[in-house]
Amino acid sequence: MLRTYHIHIRGLVQGVGFRPFVCQLATKMNIGGWVSNTNEGVIIAFTANLIDTAEFCHELIHHPPRNAQITHHAIFKTETKLFEGFTIKDSFSTTRPDILLTPDMAICEECKAELTDPVNKRFGYAFTTCLNCGPRYSIVDELPYDREHTTMKQLNMCGECDTEYQDIYNRRHYSQTNSCKSCAIKMHLYQSPIKEIDLDQSAIPDKVAEAILQGRIAAVKGIGGYLLICDATNREAIQLLRTKKHRPSKPLAVLYPDTASASRDVELRKMEEDALLSNAAPIVLCKLKEVSGNQICADEIAPGLNRLGVMTAYSPLLYLLSLQVGRPLIATSANISGSPIIYKDQEALAELFEVADWVLTYERDILVPQDDSVMQFSNAGRKIILRRGRGLAPNYFPNPFRKAEQTILAAGGELKSAFALLDRKNLYISQYLGDQATIESQESYSNTLHHLLQLLQTQPAQVLVDAHPGYFVSQFGKELAGKNALASVVEIQHHKAHFAAVLAEHQLLHAEASIMGIIWDGTGFGDDRKIWGSECFVYQEHEMKRIAHLNYFPQLVGDKMSKEPRLSALSLLSRFQNKMHIIRPYFTETEWAYFQKLIQQPQPLQTSSMGRFLDGLACMLGICTHHSYEGEAAMLLEAQACKAVVKSMEPYPLMEEKGVLIWDLFLEQFLADIAEGMPVAEIAWKVFQSLAVLVLQLCTTHGVQSVAFSGGVFQNALLTDLVAQALSGKFDVYFHQQLSPNDESIGFGQLAFYETISERIADYAGLDSASGLQKM
Repeated sequence: MLRTYHIHIRGLVQGVGFRPFVCQLATKMNIGGWVSNTNEGVIIAFTANLIDTAEFCHELIHHPPRNAQITHHAIFKTETKLFEGFTIKDSFSTTRPDILLTPDMAICEECKAELTDPVNKRFGYAFTTCLNCGPRYSIVDELPYDREHTTMKQLNMCGECDTEYQDIYNRRHYSQTNSCKSCAIKMHLYQSPIKEIDLDQSAIPDKVAEAILQGRIAAVKGIGGYLLICDATNREAIQLLRTKKHRPSKPLAVLYPDTASASRDVELRKMEEDALLSNAAPIVLCKLKEVSGNQICADEIAPGLNRLGVMTAYSPLLYLLSLQVGRPLIATSANISGSPIIYKDQEALAELFEVADWVLTYERDILVPQDDSVMQFSNAGRKIILRRGRGLAPNYFPNPFRKAEQTILAAGGELKSAFALLDRKNLYISQYLGDQATIESQESYSNTLHHLLQLLQTQPAQVLVDAHPGYFVSQFGKELAGKNALASVVEIQHHKAHFAAVLAEHQLLHAEASIMGIIWDGTGFGDDRKIWGSECFVYQEHEMKRIAHLNYFPQLVGDKMSKEPRLSALSLLSRFQNKMHIIRPYFTETEWAYFQKLIQQPQPLQTSSMGRFLDGLACMLGICTHHSYEGEAAMLLEAQACKAVVKSMEPYPLMEEKGVLIWDLFLEQFLADIAEGMPVAEIAWKVFQSLAVLVLQLCTTHGVQSVAFSGGVFQNALLTDLVAQALSGKFDVYFHQQLSPNDESIGFGQLAFYETISERIADYAGLDSASGLQKM
């Protein structure tokens, strides 16, 4: 007996070939009906008998397209109707969007093969895409996802492309980004802001490759923004790029056409290769080989480090360039250090000639700028996300939170900013939005949020912000709440948000047993109005209690200390006046006189920051006195530790007294090792080993079975391995998996913390009824 059904499927089901998949499956099974995109996902109407219905539904739900993620599905019987064949109907929308947003996807292997096949019509075509690859999130301006809702709407397909588009057995059936040389996205090559080079389209990548081989710097439009590209084997070109970009020592990423080429310079394990070949195609930090097979200038690219940022060509244009040059390429975000990535063509022409000799644009606008995602794997194979951007943003799945009847915005942190948005059953986490200290970064944050709100056709009814009174993102959240006439804004302490984030990732928000949280980072405004950063919490029955932290030391000259490890060293050594001489060379006479007077005076601001503690140790070892990029001292300290030959030694002691971790004896023995001439690498190793022993000591003392870790210090692959090894077989250990341990996880953590106490908000002290602020 034939019956007619409607199936409603939600999740990541648009821009992944779901409609073509349904159409092909139904045609194969001789089932009549239709499929369509809507603002709530995909709707399928069909008529079949019970046996075919069961098989059809099973295939749809359990074997969807490879890039799809189904979050919800439902089937309903409806009035019986007979269909002639199976078709894809025009998209329609009757409600506001309730779906996940498809991230940009790296070029697939099939499209790469076409690019390099001389007899294929897309041979050498720089914008080849299909159902399985290409831009998505970065070009969509409205939902549901269709070509007319993207920045390709003005480009009509040629006859051949339209034939592919209509062919249900073609890889480009209903591919919304389909194009070829006959209906091409046009490129433009400039040698100055007003001088465009008149070249045939196919010759433009060749011309750029030729310039790169001559030592020139090219600015090339990628999927999420412009990249600055030069020859990774040309020392002078790299030095010039660093000088022009004001980036003296921050590591640069290297672009390869494939993993085989990359493996000549770095040790590639399967997990790293799999990440490079994934849809996200992130930058992956890989261990450098002692000798570079491609003769890259590793010491110029990643000074003092033992890992190289490796990326494979994720767009057809970058793939063609890398093949044409035939050498590894430096590929770094096109911005002046500290500013957001440039993504608009006019802005690129106006600004990038300060750095680049050539600028290559094309006629497909980018709506959502995104830096490349970055990750690494520890020696033990633990994945650590360092930056979440292109290919990973903007979804988080599965959503661990209850359905939000009204949209909730969590504004996130300040330094590695990313907001989170909970809208009904869907959770969105923005791409990395950088340090919010500049007007440009603040505009990027605001534009990204408003674009997402526009796509989802919503406005936040509740806003969560960091408790730091000076954060731009917190002020922005409060102002947005004011504009929307919201009843309240909830302030959430920074480190509690960190802890809640890792708990939520592991579905532990409602755990019955107590869980310890070790939250180590550089800075966060504490409940006692001091700068926290080495926090140990215990979480039980939805309550977080701070039970231990490093003994406070002076935060000298405000935020300047986070940029100058020598000031952290000075602060720590203020208790060891007879050891001050080891850092004396790092100050001028005038500076030394000033700071010696300063440390004799009571300091109004105190910190317990593990990040600053490690900065100080790195300075005392002569590794780093001034940061040229965030986290430089800690990264160089880790790189030194990885060189250690002797690794079995007594740890430096950190004793807990009434919740305070006393570091005086630690520092005394550390300084003694320096005085005795112990190799720097072995001291560095001993530092991290000592911190792992401290974690074991805390877990044992406080009688917990489970411990979770968050904060920027746990971006350190060596430390995470040492901690996991120390706790192995004794405790359940939880690190971040989908999110970075740095401040990009704060927005997610604010949502998590809010969920744990939302039913008890009225019981919290600190409600300011006049301002509508709730402090947590």
